[in-house]
Amino acid sequence: MEASEVKNVAGNHYDKYNSKNPIEKKLMKGFFDSVSSLFDIVKKNGDPFRILEAGCGEGVFTSFIRKEFPKARIDAFDLEDVVIKKAVESFCGLDINFYTASIYETEEDDDCVPLVCCSEVLEHLENPVKALRELRRIGSSYIFLSVPREPIWRMLNMCRFKYLKDFGNTPGHINHFSKRGFLKLIEEAGGFEVLAYKKSLPWQMVLIRKE
Repeated sequence: MEASEVKNVAGNHYDKYNSKNPIEKKLMKGFFDSVSSLFDIVKKNGDPFRILEAGCGEGVFTSFIRKEFPKARIDAFDLEDVVIKKAVESFCGLDINFYTASIYETEEDDDCVPLVCCSEVLEHLENPVKALRELRRIGSSYIFLSVPREPIWRMLNMCRFKYLKDFGNTPGHINHFSKRGFLKLIEEAGGFEVLAYKKSLPWQMVLIRKE
């Protein structure tokens, strides 16, 4: 992957998953409840034998996937070695294969993964269309995606007096998706059917299927 294609901050810039703030904890619960409802659609056709998470960060979302699909083989990758090291250290007992790779060139075989997950990644990428096409190549059926919902994300950051000089933009976010923009991105990548779209303040997420 060329350096110009990604302007990422290694891992989570802000650890929203482990926040003690009651409001943030409620928002995170809403996020995971919404994800679970989309995963329920997948489960109706039987649990996938393998799941791949693209851009796993420190592995917190990966550990949630493990709880949802306790029998699946789970592989998860991120671009940065230091982030993968943290994931391995934090979740070494969950039987998850963490490794370093680029979302643009995963080295996975075609049509090899029944469920691909990519949470809070596309907003960091210079070329999200290229990334989605790679996920489509390796996926055999379902793909789960989530991104911040804009401009609500930045507005909430400003309400808590964060990143005011950047109008509430979280460091590393170079794409800002409204619902229309998010669905347009998926359409531009091509070859997907949108099965379900959900909003969970301040996120949005979809379950799509490879056509």
